[in-house]
Amino acid sequence: MNRKTLLIVGGSLAVAAFLLGFVPQYLKVKNLEDQLDATRQELKLEQSKLQMADLSLLIGLVYVEANLKNFGLAGQHSTKFFDRVRTMAGPETDPNRRAFLQEALAGRDAITAGLAKGDPSTLPAVQDLFQRALKASPISGQ
Repeated sequence: MNRKTLLIVGGSLAVAAFLLGFVPQYLKVKNLEDQLDATRQELKLEQSKLQMADLSLLIGLVYVEANLKNFGLAGQHSTKFFDRVRTMAGPETDPNRRAFLQEALAGRDAITAGLAKGDPSTLPAVQDLFQRALKASPISGQ
């Protein structure tokens, strides 16, 4: 064989050796990236569920405090609740949860004003919101 043929064969063998090492690693990395993406989606879903569960607990505190006539504490908890609702309403993609968040924001002014006044007639609105939060939350078995 002449020198040119040896260079072509040697170059071809070097490329083949590179591809034999590269392709399996590339496929492995691609598979791991797909698994990572799936895990990130799962994590995002679980975080959303946890946030909804936290909202349910927070509006539950509002309900308990208002029922005990501790309107000051109920007002503080309701402020936290509605702040979190507002924060969550934008990025929420689940239509049922998004509807709940929008409905909760619609009742914010009436509930906040009623708690600030110490008005016991606010309790049914808080109770209704609490029950709807439980239905929208994953802790209700959904």
